[in-house]
Amino acid sequence: MRDALKNSRYVILPIAAVALLTGAEWLVNDTAEAPVSAADWETPGFGPASYSVAMARSDSDVSLGTERVSKGPDEWLRHESLARMYLGRSHLSFTYDELVLAGEALTKARRLAPSGSGPLLTDAAFAQMAHQLDRTQNSLSALDGAAVRSDPATLAESASLKGDVAFYRGDMARARALYDDAAKYGSNAGVAYRYATLAKSQGRFENAIRHFSDAIRDPGMTTPFASASAAIQIGAVELARGDYRNARVWFETANRKFPGFWLIEAHLAQAKALEGDLAGAIIDMEAVARSAPAGEVLDSLAMLLRADGQARESRLWADKASAIWEKRLGQLPEAAYGHAVEHELVFGSPDKALDLAKRNFDARPYGESRILLASAYLSNGAFEEAIEQLDLAERSGWRSVPLYALLAQAHQLSGRPNEAAKARKAAEQLNPKIFEPETSLVWLSHG
Repeated sequence: MRDALKNSRYVILPIAAVALLTGAEWLVNDTAEAPVSAADWETPGFGPASYSVAMARSDSDVSLGTERVSKGPDEWLRHESLARMYLGRSHLSFTYDELVLAGEALTKARRLAPSGSGPLLTDAAFAQMAHQLDRTQNSLSALDGAAVRSDPATLAESASLKGDVAFYRGDMARARALYDDAAKYGSNAGVAYRYATLAKSQGRFENAIRHFSDAIRDPGMTTPFASASAAIQIGAVELARGDYRNARVWFETANRKFPGFWLIEAHLAQAKALEGDLAGAIIDMEAVARSAPAGEVLDSLAMLLRADGQARESRLWADKASAIWEKRLGQLPEAAYGHAVEHELVFGSPDKALDLAKRNFDARPYGESRILLASAYLSNGAFEEAIEQLDLAERSGWRSVPLYALLAQAHQLSGRPNEAAKARKAAEQLNPKIFEPETSLVWLSHG
């Protein structure tokens, strides 16, 4: 039974999404408007115009920050500044190393800062990126009690991060209310991203695309990286609803805005596979895997190779990915749990997948974690437990293709054909291509 389930494309669908921050402005908008078009994003922006230029600038920033710390090791602000530079670089990196270094710098800053002050907001942002909800909450509580009155931008980001804590603890209504509070302080791209993420998790794909677009109010007044990041996110929404051709258009837009970025190149390689060019996709994905060996890229390559019948090569790359996930689990376990579960479901042990899925749920008990836990239960033959988690996710307000596809499979395996048909219909309403063979090739930005 386990072997049969392991080969099921519904159990193994990867569901972790890419999350990138921008510094652009937004306009909150839930009304029906003309469709967002990638053609409107061709205006050049300002700042580093390519990945290589951005990395060179990041090298310079980190070097300067390190020098400043060396000349003032007892000044907490210098450690916080260095942490911010590492956080910025982490968005470009294919490792967790920079995020780890940011955490270490913030720990030093907190130790040096007087009581009631310190890098509280930066620490909360880091903790959120590292999926450490308790640390996020603690830093925000300390910020609320700080003696110095916060400015509107700080209050907006604090409210946004509180909304994130609510969202990842499964309280979508409270998350929305806190995002609304943040929006009262004025324009902020971070709130637009959060509205978009919330809409996507509820199956409101057009609204999600509109909010991601709102984060880039004017591409000409935005950094190329910020524009490319939003374009990737819009492409991911198109993937979620099965519009693979339009997804590719957005990934190509991202590549023109910010060429050389390994994450964009990996999405373009995946797009080739979805269009039927599996051989070309493998060539391109392997090139990315060799230059930027991120665990998710190696897993994606291993999946493509398996689909192409290259079992030995698939296993070799999967083993390399396994080593990366083990390292990441040692560095920042909460951030790695979800990705590692997906890896184990496809290339590893169902028992280990279930253990990691439970840890992942304990860290962030929200809809996506429940779906991943259900997938692990299903791979272990625990059909009723899987159905329970999926029902709870749906009751929380979650509406996604993986939820209903898994629910259809779980009911079918449990001998409930009527319930399976109902769930299958719900999945197809969100993504008409969900049960097509090519959908099993989507590893990156599946939702």
